[in-house]
Amino acid sequence: LGITYCASIPVAHCQRSYAVVIDGTSFGRVAYSGDCRPSNRFADVAHGADLLIHEATFENGMEEDAVMKRHSTIGEAIDVASKMNAKSLVLTHFSQRYPKLPPLNESKDEEKANEIPIAFAFDFMRLAPNTIDLAAKLTPALRLLYPGEGDDESEMATGKVTAKELMAVPGVFAAKG
Repeated sequence: LGITYCASIPVAHCQRSYAVVIDGTSFGRVAYSGDCRPSNRFADVAHGADLLIHEATFENGMEEDAVMKRHSTIGEAIDVASKMNAKSLVLTHFSQRYPKLPPLNESKDEEKANEIPIAFAFDFMRLAPNTIDLAAKLTPALRLLYPGEGDDESEMATGKVTAKELMAVPGVFAAKG
């Protein structure tokens, strides 16, 4: 497998909850939060991660709910990526109460999204090291599949690649066969 390092870091969620850091993957250093509150220790141990996969159960503005249920908000996950100096971030574990992708609605979130690729995970998504940037650019297309109130295609106009162009690549993120 080529794994050269593997560490588990206790995190705040339920008893025996751990984040994990693995070196030697095809991505390089991978850090996975599991379900948890933001963890400075995790950020320290996983410093310089090539890929951070972090849960973001709650949208920004729901920090109190996140604390009560021991999960993270999108902004908190982005803060962990920043402290960790991660090279890319995949957000996952969204609450089922939201029928759309949660927004990156704070300027610092959007600023970080311009610094590193930030992708939103979805069921059956498969990533390779060379598809992370493309996955991050796919967010506007995914928003079209799950529109919210007042959403329009204005986000598409700001991207360099259109949703139609991204969706025209068969099997980029889906399992083949």
